[in-house]
Amino acid sequence: MSLIKQLWMAIVILMTLAFGASFIINTITSRHYLAQQLETKNVDNAVSLALSISQMPKDPIAIDLMLAAQFDNGHYQYIRLVDPTGKLLSEKTNPDTNIKVPQWFMSLLNIQVPAGVAQIQDGWKQYGTLSLVTDPRFAYQELWQGTLMMLFWTMIIGIGSGIVGSIILKVILNPLKQMATMAKSIANKSFITIDEPKTLELKSLARAMNQLSARIKEMFVDQAKLLEELRLEANYDPVSGLMNRRYFNSRVAAYISNEETFSSGLLVITHISNLAHINTTLGNTQTDALINRIGVALNTLCKENPALVAGRLTGADFAIFSSKPTDQKELCGQIKALTLQAANLAEGQLALELHASSTEINKSDRLEGLKKLISVIRSKTSPQEVDIMKLINFNDMAKYEDGTQTQWRKMLTTAIAERRIQLAAFPVKTTLNQLVHQESPVRLQLEMNGAWRTAAEFIPWAVELDLITSIDDLVIDLAINALKTGSAPIGLNVSTRAMCNPAYIHRLSTLLKAQAPAVTHNLWLEVTESGVFSHLEDFKIFCVTLKSLGCKVGIKHVGSQIARLGELHDLNLDYIKIDASIIRGIDHNAGNKAFLKGICLIAHSINLMTIAEGVQTETEMNALPELGIDAMTGPAVK
Repeated sequence: MSLIKQLWMAIVILMTLAFGASFIINTITSRHYLAQQLETKNVDNAVSLALSISQMPKDPIAIDLMLAAQFDNGHYQYIRLVDPTGKLLSEKTNPDTNIKVPQWFMSLLNIQVPAGVAQIQDGWKQYGTLSLVTDPRFAYQELWQGTLMMLFWTMIIGIGSGIVGSIILKVILNPLKQMATMAKSIANKSFITIDEPKTLELKSLARAMNQLSARIKEMFVDQAKLLEELRLEANYDPVSGLMNRRYFNSRVAAYISNEETFSSGLLVITHISNLAHINTTLGNTQTDALINRIGVALNTLCKENPALVAGRLTGADFAIFSSKPTDQKELCGQIKALTLQAANLAEGQLALELHASSTEINKSDRLEGLKKLISVIRSKTSPQEVDIMKLINFNDMAKYEDGTQTQWRKMLTTAIAERRIQLAAFPVKTTLNQLVHQESPVRLQLEMNGAWRTAAEFIPWAVELDLITSIDDLVIDLAINALKTGSAPIGLNVSTRAMCNPAYIHRLSTLLKAQAPAVTHNLWLEVTESGVFSHLEDFKIFCVTLKSLGCKVGIKHVGSQIARLGELHDLNLDYIKIDASIIRGIDHNAGNKAFLKGICLIAHSINLMTIAEGVQTETEMNALPELGIDAMTGPAVK
């Protein structure tokens, strides 16, 4: 039972007791007072009337009229006159018993008033005895009305006290409700804090709850930091700080296999041919410092250009991969210059013998040519030359290319206007083979009756021409129409630009408010990890808005910024999709196994479903459930 109800019950009981006590005391006092007053009135009226009759002639008719006049004006129960022998000379009684007072009330009070008695004289002789009783019904009536009035005001005061008490109690208990909400949030892995109330008893409790929430949140952050350290240890070279060979290969393979974001790229590999001589001359410590400086320089370059990733393949081999098309000679020259500058060897004593080569990478390529590329680089002898080689581009895929921005604008605007757009479908299934949703990447037909292009082939131009939001609008329309016709749950990727656009979010929320729950509850919306953490405040607004409408919201390509996952604990997200570079070869990668298990542990601690991206083989599928993965998607998921 709530405290409000208990308060009302207490007020009802208290007011009932107060009314009962007041009724008893007031009734007894009033009855005694009225009885005394009626008795006095009876005596006074009897004496006064007897004196008046004693002074008038003893005509029976005149006496009878005198008694009748007194009776009519005095509200008597009866007036009786008897002679000295007891013979009745005259009597006036009131037979009317109509009174608006309950009989039980009258029986309860039972006012007993003695009659007023006086002697009537006729000269020196006694003429008779006069007795009269005032009618007590009027006393009952007054007592009854007073009781009703007291009951009425008791109820008014009780109701008023209850309302005022409820308001005061709500104010007093509001911090308690906040603490209850806080406790539920902690149970749901959301670590919020509240303002300390002014009530001393609740202030200490609120402070303790805040300390508990802060401590649990701190533990969560510490776990994330430990997991980040594990990620670095498993996937990064400790000397250079660059990705190790295995992780670099996984990242590049994940880029190439993602048809929604990758069309073509560039792989650059540099080789220090005299690293062994440098190590002999300078020693291990200074050589490690040289390698570290090169790693810092390449990492800085990658931070400045998000399309680049860098790794250390072997002791003397470094690789840089661009997931976007770029000029080979320019990138090779830039990398070689940065490496030489970072080495910073004393002139005349040692020279860094550095060779650099590059190759274009297309969708159909794999990394089988990587070893060949390294061996060719090692055979080079001229450190001053920037080498550009075409080594891997076997099985080139035909690409749709158009050199002018005007033509691209025309093709995209026409395709959008004619709604030549559709959604593909790739299943996301739980480890028990139950469908979670269909990943639905967008396809666009740039020419009438032409091929359906993947997102990677037109999204860069759509972003550059500021048409990406229009495409996002069409994608939402397609998904809603499909869900209305009974489609399985649909997962959509929302571009970073759309997520940060208040006008787009307003249109989307307005559209979804008009839909049935079967539509909104089956719509899964996801944003890339890089987009989330580069625009965190915009993502929070996006998440809160869409979650309130019943949509599922998640993050895709999670992995590189796992230490910041704790910043999302209060958003009540539904799921994360872990990047394919972590999943690739997970069945035999002990380091990534520990890292993935840690990700799932943290994700589950804040009620997030974990979904593995880019699952390639059945052995990977079999290894994922025991690591904590809830669902998966990729070529191996049929």
